[in-house]
This record gives sequence, structure tokens and C-alpha cells, in this order.
Amino acid sequence: MAVLETVLNHRGAVLLTCCKSLPGNYPLSISFDSDFWEDSVTFPENAQGEALPTEDFNAKYERIIERIKALAVNLGTYMWEIGDLLTEADADFNVQNLGIPSYMLIGTHPPNFWKQMSDTVGLSVASLKLYANVARAFPTDKRLKELTWSHHLAAHIYEDRDKYLRKCVDAGMEEWGKPNTIRWLEKYIEGQENCVEMPSEASRSVNIDLPLSMMRKFNDLAKHKFHKPVKEIVWEVVQPALEAYLAKMAYEISLYLFEWHDGETWPFGYEAKKKLAVAARKHRDKQALVSIRHIA
Repeated sequence: MAVLETVLNHRGAVLLTCCKSLPGNYPLSISFDSDFWEDSVTFPENAQGEALPTEDFNAKYERIIERIKALAVNLGTYMWEIGDLLTEADADFNVQNLGIPSYMLIGTHPPNFWKQMSDTVGLSVASLKLYANVARAFPTDKRLKELTWSHHLAAHIYEDRDKYLRKCVDAGMEEWGKPNTIRWLEKYIEGQENCVEMPSEASRSVNIDLPLSMMRKFNDLAKHKFHKPVKEIVWEVVQPALEAYLAKMAYEISLYLFEWHDGETWPFGYEAKKKLAVAARKHRDKQALVSIRHIA
């Protein structure tokens, strides 16, 4: 069996070379073009547990790339296949998934798998990761043919995603004779995941258990200083922290999903996602135009 060695050149590209055939079973190995890196580091074989000859290993990567590029022309039809291909490529070709301890990468510059994939196939990193995440959340046997890929997208981050999709189909078939819409599914998931709304208020309640010593101090403040209920005192303290946390989450999630955030839109719900996606596309087009003018 031939021993494979993955080498990262000075540009961070992956070079695969095949050593001469050796007796016995040898795992794949990875080495880096660096003075720090003296010996090859072994890691487990590929996702299927089989060491491929160098030409087959490279050919597989090229086949995946070319297939994704062809499918990207008509995204709406082939999002499942794109996600499956990305999941397979991520398992076999992403250096971060090859079991190499992080301390052994000090002084090296391993390539960013998702950035390279984005540059090669012409889709954003956020889009590629989203397709892969949905495909990973719903293996082939978990996908409901009655529902669209977008239905699966709406549910893929939740632990009870399979139950939510099944409810979308069953409730719709019972009432309308066809599965419910994506908006129905999003509203149903929101109702299942969030706290129960109080009947007489527009707000929702969350119960938090405080240590007895802390509760006694709040009682003293309520009685001797602020002269108002403890819950109002606590709310005044935690509200700014909660708002800052939610703003931070909105920013991070928007960047992850769309590579763009307008500073105010909460990145969930059909209309919000559509708004951010359109704004992100316009922003990228504007940046590309500025770059072209700068070069000219």
C-alpha cells in the first residue's frame, strides 16, 4: 500500500505526493513546509477508512469541485447535492478535521478549507457552510420529500428538528391536504422553543433561581433604598446586559449566515432573512465595483 503525504506549500495550497509502495498498512500522513516541522505527523485515514492512491485522492477533490461548480449554476434545484458534496469534502480534505493537535500547527499556515472552496466555486463561505450544515443535520434517510430544502433549513439548528418537520407535514395534510408553508413551520418552532406567553401581557416570563444570600440583599435594597419590588430592581440591572448580548448574537449570526449585518435586524424569521440576504448581496456588489474602479 502507498503512503500518502499531504504537504502545504508557501502559498498554503495542499500538495499530495505519493511515496513508493511499502508493505503493510500505513495511515495517511501530513507535513508542512516549515523549519519548525521536521517529521510527518500521522492521522487517521480518510472518512471511508481507506487510503486512496495519490491520483485517486486528487481526482476525488477535483471531481467534487467541478460538480459543485456545475450545480451552483442552478442552486435552487441542487442544494441537497451541494451540501452532501461539501460534507464529504470537509471530512476528507479539511486540515482542521484530520486530527492534528493545534499546538503542532504553531509556525505553520494550513489552508482555510472553506475560503479555498469559496474562491474556487464562486459561492460565499457563509452559503457553503449553510448548505453543509443542513445536509449534515438531515442525512438522506431523514429528509422529507414532501417538504422543500427551505423547510429543512428552517428546522436544522434544533434538537427536535425531525419532529417539527413531521408536524409540518401531518398538520398540513390534515387541514389542507398538503404540507404547511415555511412561515407556518417557523411560527410553530418559535412557539415550541420559546417560553409560554403570559395571557394578560405582551411580555414573556423566565424564572431564575438566585442564591438565598443574594436574594436577601435584593430584599434589603428593595425595602431600604429603592422602595420598589425586587423584580423591578433586577430588571433595571440586567436589561442593558441582555440587550448588549442579543445585539452581539445578532451581529455574529448575521455574519455567519449572510456575511453582513445592518446593525438592527434580528436574523431570524422569513422576512428578516430575506432582508439581510438582499442587503448582503448589494453590499458585495458595491464592494466589487469599488475594487474594480480602484484597479482601473
